[in-house]
Amino acid sequence: MKPMTFSLPFLPPSLNAYRNDHWRKQRSEEKTWKDHIALKWVEMGRPKLKAVRIGMVFTFPDRRTRDLDNFLATGSKLVGDAVKGLFIPDDSPDHLTAWSFRFEFGKEASTTVVIEDAGEKTNGQVSTGRLPGRQTGMEDATAGRPACTLYETCNTPLCPLDGSSLNGIWYPDEEICRSRVHGNLPWMKAQRKISRVAAGGYFTVEMLNRLVVIRKGIVGLDPDLPEEPQLRAWFQKRAGRQDAPKEAQAERTRHLKKYRFRKHGVREG
Repeated sequence: MKPMTFSLPFLPPSLNAYRNDHWRKQRSEEKTWKDHIALKWVEMGRPKLKAVRIGMVFTFPDRRTRDLDNFLATGSKLVGDAVKGLFIPDDSPDHLTAWSFRFEFGKEASTTVVIEDAGEKTNGQVSTGRLPGRQTGMEDATAGRPACTLYETCNTPLCPLDGSSLNGIWYPDEEICRSRVHGNLPWMKAQRKISRVAAGGYFTVEMLNRLVVIRKGIVGLDPDLPEEPQLRAWFQKRAGRQDAPKEAQAERTRHLKKYRFRKHGVREG
């Protein structure tokens, strides 16, 4: 049986907001999700399954910083409560065997739900992940990422072994790949420098690869503003420096090194 996919034109509330709401507002939120999912169930022909795996794709309309774990908690609760009695008898591990979560950015807020027939009973599993790039289907959140010895403890949003993650963004206070085998790429070196001196904003891999000289107070892109015009301005600002002859770049580097020495009160011989 093919996975059943449908989209809802809204996102779950953040857990922090949801648990602080009055109980009447919580019941209203739950009813909204149940009504929409019940309508989708009817449109699909009222399917009845013994066990399912559910994937959720949260699409955010901007790149504003969020605690994504909060959306996993409320999203799984609202959808789990809504599918029981419809797609499956109840939301126990016997019938709802696994969750997977993905995150992406788009023009409008939405939640995509993918329900896949799980067949026989399996042990309950939970899979979480952050993936800014658009993906579909019931792929696991870490699909495409080869085994890594640091996988269990790594939360970096940009992984050199997960090509899809490289379409995403990175904030200077987020984790950086710690692998000694894969962690020495130019954009990772830029990450380590930026994490010590950045003033704010986020960076893409393309931006990180472009940086040669990283100075204190460097600013990335504003998550509350459209990305494309910011990127255009950011690259135009650096075009002259990066495209200059190698001799000019070398002279600029020598000048900046001399400045750093003088700044700390040390003269070059």
